[in-house]
Amino acid sequence: MERAFGNLKDVIHLRPVYHRQEGRVRGHIFVAALAFLVQHALERKWKRAGVSLSAMEALQALRTVQIVGSKAGNVPRRGCTSGRSPARKVLDALGVAQLSQP
Repeated sequence: MERAFGNLKDVIHLRPVYHRQEGRVRGHIFVAALAFLVQHALERKWKRAGVSLSAMEALQALRTVQIVGSKAGNVPRRGCTSGRSPARKVLDALGVAQLSQP
């Protein structure tokens, strides 16, 4: 469990956290267990969809999707780039509809 939580912390760049109070230790363990379950559920869903990426690889692929803002006159617009092919596969496997293009 700690290994799975450690992998997740590596992906989102969290630093080590040390707790002294029992409630905080319990909360940390709960978050670690939840992170493991989410990671496992996502990897199973991707595998069923034919996407052979680990959770870490998928999150890195999703970094290629960018939110882009622009203005046409006084009208602000926002959209998302489609990202690279692995990112699109991850989003398709999760059932995320086509992103609005900038």
